[in-house]
Amino acid sequence: MNENGKKKREWVKTAAIIFLSVMLVLTFFSNTIMNYSLPEVATQYVQSGTITAKIRGSGAVESGDPYNVEVKESRKVSQVAVKVGDEVEKDDVLMYLEDAESDELKEARDKLDEAKHAYTDALLSVDITAADIQAANVGISEESYRNQITAAQNAVTAAENAVKAAQNEVTAAQRQVDELQRQYDAFDTQIAITPENNADVTAETKARDDAKTAWDNAAYVASVRKNELTAKKIEVSELKARIALLESKLPVPEPSPKPSDDVTTNSPGTTTPPEATKIPVESPAPESSASPSPAPTGSSGQNESVPVSSQPENSEAASQSGENGSVAMLSESGDIAQLEKELEELNRQLQAASEAEINAQRAYDEASLEETRRKEEYDRAEQRLEEKKNSGNTDYIISNLKQQQSVIDGQKKQAQIVLAEKQAAVTDREKTLSDKQKDLEELASRIGKVSGLEAAQEAVDKAQKLVDELTEKSIDATIKAPVAGTVTTLNVVAGESTSPSDPVAVLQPAGKGYSLSFSVTNEQAKRLSVGDVADLVNAWRYDDVTVTLASIKPDTKEPGQKKLLTFDVSGNVTAGQTLDLSVGQKSANYDLIVPNSAIREDNNGKFILIVESKPGPLNTRYIATRVDVEVLASDDTQSAISAALYGYEFVITTSTKPVEAGKQVRLADG
Repeated sequence: MNENGKKKREWVKTAAIIFLSVMLVLTFFSNTIMNYSLPEVATQYVQSGTITAKIRGSGAVESGDPYNVEVKESRKVSQVAVKVGDEVEKDDVLMYLEDAESDELKEARDKLDEAKHAYTDALLSVDITAADIQAANVGISEESYRNQITAAQNAVTAAENAVKAAQNEVTAAQRQVDELQRQYDAFDTQIAITPENNADVTAETKARDDAKTAWDNAAYVASVRKNELTAKKIEVSELKARIALLESKLPVPEPSPKPSDDVTTNSPGTTTPPEATKIPVESPAPESSASPSPAPTGSSGQNESVPVSSQPENSEAASQSGENGSVAMLSESGDIAQLEKELEELNRQLQAASEAEINAQRAYDEASLEETRRKEEYDRAEQRLEEKKNSGNTDYIISNLKQQQSVIDGQKKQAQIVLAEKQAAVTDREKTLSDKQKDLEELASRIGKVSGLEAAQEAVDKAQKLVDELTEKSIDATIKAPVAGTVTTLNVVAGESTSPSDPVAVLQPAGKGYSLSFSVTNEQAKRLSVGDVADLVNAWRYDDVTVTLASIKPDTKEPGQKKLLTFDVSGNVTAGQTLDLSVGQKSANYDLIVPNSAIREDNNGKFILIVESKPGPLNTRYIATRVDVEVLASDDTQSAISAALYGYEFVITTSTKPVEAGKQVRLADG
């Protein structure tokens, strides 16, 4: 029993010793095992020193203002007289061309044949007259075409206005007929109900009162219409006065040796309208030699203004005399054209005002007629009331109503005759309008044919001129230098053909510089400014070459990320030569300088990680600590920074694993 207990204690003692031994070993080697799981970092002291922030790049030298030598024809080159790099003077021969017709000359001859065929076809058209051909050969001006069309359009407009005026008169006459018919029918109704009348005058009294109210209202409307008519007459009178004043300033045709056929001032009982004597005859009307139809008049009895184009044709002697007088006046004054333009505008306004006067006159006539009708209705109502009061005999009343109805019937028949006359006038004026429209269409057609002939002849002349020019160039043709300079590119060789769309050679004009460009990041571009002078890498290889930054623009290939630097290059260089450049700020001293690999960046900005040591019970631990920085300057390997540092810290440059601030790291050996 004691022996078993002793053995059990020995086993426990042995196990405890083994456990403690293992724990002691693990404690001694725990740091070594953990170190192998930590990221290994390389560090470097923060230093002070000098940084030169330079940006390097390379590019091909290009002509600053190249001149493309182009040929407008497709011709084969027989000999190239220069080579790239040769200096040439203006008009020096660059290439010789073979004596042959170019494709452009053949095409020009084909177009000339087509133009001639088109002109011949136009001449053979049955619609072309000898007068049209003569007009096309002479060449009528566009202003003449415009004046002829304008005159024809004005004639159509005047005819349209005349039709509208006649239609308005028909409408007014129809209203008169309808009104008389209504009154006639009213008498029929009154006659039909008269036998039922008795001595009660209530209805007659009310009818008399209603008629009086209607009469008063009609009288008020007539007064308003009369005032409007007066205003329109005053406006027309003022316009006529202004026209007369302008006409007095225009040349007046010499009086005719014999009186005009259509003026009857010597006839007894007739006089020439004053308007006709005042309006100058601009162009004799060719329509008819008969006396003109009387002008339509309003109820006020005033004649409408007569358009100049509707005046009767004067005698041949008077026309010739007036023409000679006008020519004499035109030669004396240069303002006649302006006066005629103003006169034309006043005549247009007079025509519009006359139409407004006619409408006002018609409105007044209708209102006056309505007032008269209402008064007559009142008188009849008053008479019926008195007759009803004095007698209850309906036979007398019926006889009286029929007598009044007969009078209305006579007025209605007379109004129907007037309506028929107005309708006939509309028909006549519509025919005149149709004739004027036909004249306008014929004039437009004739002008179109003449213009077509002129265009066809012009096309022939233009094609012939081009053929002559190309034919002259087809023999002993050369390509000469348009400016003095240096040949930088030759795009064709002997035996090849030129293309109108491609330059055959490129010249660098004398006195013009070269340029060079390459792209940099937006961050690098911020460190540069226009005017910075770039240094040439291996400058000893170049003789007297100066490179200056001319512009900083967004790179079209990567506009949001890069900038395109363009430099002006002067000195002994040639187009196509590649230069390596470095450009940037001058050297400067800084207190804190770290390798570029130490600069890190996240959403909070740029920072570095430094190593801080913390003593432990068995060894020293190293912790990565974040320090925010501002980069002051950089070159290809290191950057100057501004940060809360003393200047002797270890900064992490590289690591075997990602490193986070606050985490433990291990230093690389050495």
